[in-house]
Amino acid sequence: MKRSLFAFITIFLSWCTAYAQIPLTGKVYELNTHITLPSIKVQNTRTKDNTLTNSAGIFNIQAKPGDILILTGFSYQPDTIAVVSARYLEIYLTPQNNTLKEVKIENTSTKLGNLKDPSLQNQTVVYQRDASGAPIGGIAIRFGYGKSDKEKKDEEFAYNKQVTEDIDKAFSPDNISKYVPLKDLELKQFIELYRPTIRQFKAPNFDLTLYLNDCYKKFIVLPPDQRKLPALKADTTKNH
Repeated sequence: MKRSLFAFITIFLSWCTAYAQIPLTGKVYELNTHITLPSIKVQNTRTKDNTLTNSAGIFNIQAKPGDILILTGFSYQPDTIAVVSARYLEIYLTPQNNTLKEVKIENTSTKLGNLKDPSLQNQTVVYQRDASGAPIGGIAIRFGYGKSDKEKKDEEFAYNKQVTEDIDKAFSPDNISKYVPLKDLELKQFIELYRPTIRQFKAPNFDLTLYLNDCYKKFIVLPPDQRKLPALKADTTKNH
């Protein structure tokens, strides 16, 4: 009788241990890069409790063996984790390959002129290529041979103006809001802080999706005082 009672108590305690909720701690990384990810949402599907990872990628949530955790975050593929007996988890999320919509240029009235180089075959721009001849992105601008300084400056001005218009379209609030979960003042601050220069935007290795993803990670950990937009300078041209 005593042996049966002892066996029952042992089994009961084991069952309670297995199915009791435990404080579960985890850390979330980006796959391949191994950088920690802040602001990743972690939800227990059974209890509906949820939390966010902190600036070091760490989260704490109540769970028990058999529970399912769902992890979601901007620009990362959702992941589902089954809780076992472990009290600590390391989770790796895969970046989401978001493709930004192509920015179409409607105004084609600006011309850069003909370039006096036989290899260009009357093209105004040349797409950059690697040593094997494969395209690597970006364009190489040649401002002509035998042109006057004024003509070269006019062509460079036209080129910079066109690229600036491209950046304005790519970094408009309507476009950026499709790819970062920000609104109103925060969206305006984000655009003002991370709008790329012409050199950045036209660099051969510039990828707008990756650039936005990287900038968003930096933005969400900035303290509020560092997100403030710089005060506008007084317009001194009105009196001239």
